[in-house]
Amino acid sequence: MIQDYLKIHSEKIENKILARYRCKQLKRTDFSIISNNCWGGHVYRRYGLPYLSPTVGLYFFTDEYMKFIANLAENLNSDLRFISWTESRYKSVILEKKQESVPIGLLGGDIEIMFLHYQSAQEAYDKWNRRCQRVNLDNLIIKISQMNLCTIDHLMAFDRLDYKRKIAFVIPEYSSRLACGIPVYKYSNSERVLDDTTYYDRHIALDGFLNDFK
Repeated sequence: MIQDYLKIHSEKIENKILARYRCKQLKRTDFSIISNNCWGGHVYRRYGLPYLSPTVGLYFFTDEYMKFIANLAENLNSDLRFISWTESRYKSVILEKKQESVPIGLLGGDIEIMFLHYQSAQEAYDKWNRRCQRVNLDNLIIKISQMNLCTIDHLMAFDRLDYKRKIAFVIPEYSSRLACGIPVYKYSNSERVLDDTTYYDRHIALDGFLNDFK
């Protein structure tokens, strides 16, 4: 859509102009955003901050993401190798999405990661490992979205995870069932959230949320 295209490009311009001012509104800038998709990267760029997370420029299918965050510290130190899309548990979905050329990482021999915005497996490997070393486990934000085969059971399990700051972007009818649910009203008539990055700043007061460190 033209509106979405214009929003993406205006965001880049706004970040260049406003990032320094926005950053000054934050009490701390050492937070690590662990996200099921590219959302964290958008937040870091909004404030002109370095990526203190490896979950930038990629996405997880939800089963994989739940395994990843269930044992986050251990998984951040796990070995990463790469597989062909034909070896993936999600090869039919990958074919449907036409993402056969996307590098697919296998973390710890079990967790699949789709490195959507990387040109090669080597680039993905290098950046993943470098950014894993930057993660601040004492100042985490854990985020999920109702997409990529996400079910209500996934969301309820996510809501029960023992993390202090969690966000779940969901269709409105699910938000009241989750303590951490954030309704995305654009998708009131959808079965899932199709996009949580183009208009992410409309759904949550980011300054207040990021400053609510406990």
